[in-house]
Amino acid sequence: MLKFKFWEMLDSKNKQKLKTYLSIFIFFWALFILSNCGFDYAEGSFHYKLAEHIVTTGQLGFDTSQEGIFSIAPNGRTYASQEIGNTLFFLPTAFFNVILERILSPFATLKAISITKEFIRSFQPGFYSALTVTAFFGILRFQFGQAILPSFIATLCLAISTYFWTYTRESFDGVLCSTLLTASFLLLLNFIDSKKSPYLILAFICLGFSLITRISMILAIVASIGYLVLISRLSLIIRIKNVATALLIILPFLLWQSWYNHLRTGFFYLSPVQTDAKYLGNNALDGNVFTGLAGLLLSPGKSIFIYAPLLILSVVLFRKFFKEHQKEALYILVLTIAWFLLHARLRSWYGGGGWGPRYLVTVLPILFLPFAANIEYVLQRTSLKLSAIFLACFGFILSLSSIISHWYWRLDFARKDEVAYVWKFSNSQSLDMLKSATRNLVTSFKIATHSPAIQKQNLWYLHSDIEAYGSHTVNIWPNSLVFIGIPWYLVAILVAFLLLIMYLSIRNIFHLEATSKMTD
Repeated sequence: MLKFKFWEMLDSKNKQKLKTYLSIFIFFWALFILSNCGFDYAEGSFHYKLAEHIVTTGQLGFDTSQEGIFSIAPNGRTYASQEIGNTLFFLPTAFFNVILERILSPFATLKAISITKEFIRSFQPGFYSALTVTAFFGILRFQFGQAILPSFIATLCLAISTYFWTYTRESFDGVLCSTLLTASFLLLLNFIDSKKSPYLILAFICLGFSLITRISMILAIVASIGYLVLISRLSLIIRIKNVATALLIILPFLLWQSWYNHLRTGFFYLSPVQTDAKYLGNNALDGNVFTGLAGLLLSPGKSIFIYAPLLILSVVLFRKFFKEHQKEALYILVLTIAWFLLHARLRSWYGGGGWGPRYLVTVLPILFLPFAANIEYVLQRTSLKLSAIFLACFGFILSLSSIISHWYWRLDFARKDEVAYVWKFSNSQSLDMLKSATRNLVTSFKIATHSPAIQKQNLWYLHSDIEAYGSHTVNIWPNSLVFIGIPWYLVAILVAFLLLIMYLSIRNIFHLEATSKMTD
């Protein structure tokens, strides 16, 4: 009843906006579900472990030492070295899985239960990512005033022609931060239009949660407060009031972070990732900033322009974007410079064990805006359109290769010569993945045709046969489920259902586009 009353309270414009948001979200969520592999090697697995520990014991710490991203605190207990945000968002999934384990334990083996729980958990990053691209679409459609179809095309380019797609399968906490950052910017833009304080409050709640997920998100908070000051055309008193509101919202998150730091390290201003020697190889801020910048921009193995090639057009179109959206362009510029300088200074500027420059995936939607906001202009200029098609196709092929194969197990080969993996084209991570995906497709074909040569090879050396099979063939869950014996027709029904949802969403988007043109 409440749902129907809420719907009746909306005017036709807001009803159409809500339908559009839902159609975009459902389409991309179904897409990311389809392209998921069903398992996840990111450090989010340890964040989930803590979430399950909290659900079952109600405690933040462990009595005994733990493997992975955990450190022993001054009080002798073991706590997660990384921040709490990703764990908080895993709590509902952990609660569901704990109940599921209790239900299944009398009937299923521990291994089967473990695989089932991992399978369920693996879809959470895709949910975050669907929210991210929905917010990104909202920025283009409702804040920059683009038509529905161009906004959808630009959003699709972000989703599948960049390494954003790969990270829809990774519970890396930077993925959650990307969602929170994109949502906060959409909410800030809504606040500018409506002057309604709930938008401002929600924007900085998102940024507060991002802070307790990754400390580097303090840069986004500073940029957002600067943007808030910049866009205010009101009196000085109201401007101060808005900034004070933002700071007041951030304060509880700062207090939590200070307490959590003190609990784990004995210092309120230091996190374990800053003090524990095992993290200094990646996180120490003593790297060569010029090497880091050169690598993030130009290296064949980790350049942002390799893994998100349409960002080249973001650079080309930035001047035009600046003329049309000056304050938003300044926000993007400040955040980009600060983010690149900080991460270029890291000893492991490319993010250690990751696909592409993983630390930059957090700000990727923001970096993508100058191109996306001008996509109608791009489509009207032959040279820009051809460039966009070429770059998008290359980005799609590279991203698809990382979906077909699995970048994580390829890191074992990278560690033999990590410098070449980053700097040498012939050994670069990007080229290696293209080759690996091609081999996987050949292997899949030979398995499908019952080639004895392939069946006799001992390929299965990963954590489980399922993961190994997926990583050497086509690394998506429908393929793996058939491999472990789930009837193919049941898998086909699930896939058909998701494809149907995507089709209905697309149809609804085109209908909304037509309706929008009639009302304009």
